[in-house]
Amino acid sequence: MIFLSILQCILYLAFIPFCLGTVISGQIDEKYNTVGNTLVFGFISELAVFQVLFLLFYKLDRTLTELTWVSSIILVLTSSVFFILFIVRKDYKKIKLPQFDLGFGFFVLFTVYMIVMRNLQGVNDGDDAFVIGNALTTYTNDVFYKVDYYTGFTITSSSFKRHLLASNPLFIAYLAKVTFIHPAILAHRVLGSFYLLLHNAVIYNISMLLFDKEKVKYRSLFASFVSLVTIWDFHSYLTDSTFILSRTWQGKSMFCSLGIPLAILLLLMIGECEGKKYSLFAAAVVLSVACIAMTPASIYLLTLFFMTGCICVAVAVKKAVVVIKALPMALSMAAIAALYMIYLN
Repeated sequence: MIFLSILQCILYLAFIPFCLGTVISGQIDEKYNTVGNTLVFGFISELAVFQVLFLLFYKLDRTLTELTWVSSIILVLTSSVFFILFIVRKDYKKIKLPQFDLGFGFFVLFTVYMIVMRNLQGVNDGDDAFVIGNALTTYTNDVFYKVDYYTGFTITSSSFKRHLLASNPLFIAYLAKVTFIHPAILAHRVLGSFYLLLHNAVIYNISMLLFDKEKVKYRSLFASFVSLVTIWDFHSYLTDSTFILSRTWQGKSMFCSLGIPLAILLLLMIGECEGKKYSLFAAAVVLSVACIAMTPASIYLLTLFFMTGCICVAVAVKKAVVVIKALPMALSMAAIAALYMIYLN
């Protein structure tokens, strides 16, 4: 059973995200078509697919088991098709590996140290009770947000609907169902470390955009510095770094460690290509849906952040069309906000 769980973790946290990510990473500048970008964009796509399916299945009053079957079939078949295309087209030759030098070695050591300390000094708080409580309730009762995770009674009030769009706890329940790992163990041990790895991958790819050509030697230095600052700031559970280092499986933490850095990465890429690549704006739409799964607060936080960034990029490259191309992302958020109000009422 342990061997099967490991294989399932590899399937849902490595193979499927990587295959889905080849669609987006293959459309960006070839020099940024890295393993990290592919895996991160693929995972965001996987989470976005789950979010859309969850909202549909909740509306139809279906169960987690049914959602698991449908979501798994869609993800496995889709990723298999992309993997075949990846091999047939020989796109694997275009994947860029990081420059292995002493600086990158230090960055890897920082990453490993962060993961180890995250597992040794994890912080459990009220948000953890909400995430793990709802994940376990969903896993055991096969329903979505209909059983109180403290009392076990059926929810009769409508106050729970403010959490409805946040499917992160349900995503944990879904992964627990397909990997045969208890939701708490999966979140605290597997996903906590996995999300931290993705976070550092995004940081390193941001450094690739900031330091190009003759400044390549500063990439690992910048990425390592960011990791060092994050580690140094983790002196209490009240600090900002707590969200990145120890609460990585929680929705707001995912938004801080993945959503915002990915938005920065996309803005840098959009600025470099002067808004010519539509795939980057499509990736922003996918990111917006995934961020909703992390926390409903991203409806306005991510929209304001990304649109403001696009305005800055448009001014820098002197092309107002950048803002126009970013509108689908804002409109998708507006549609989700409208859906949110409909559910609340």
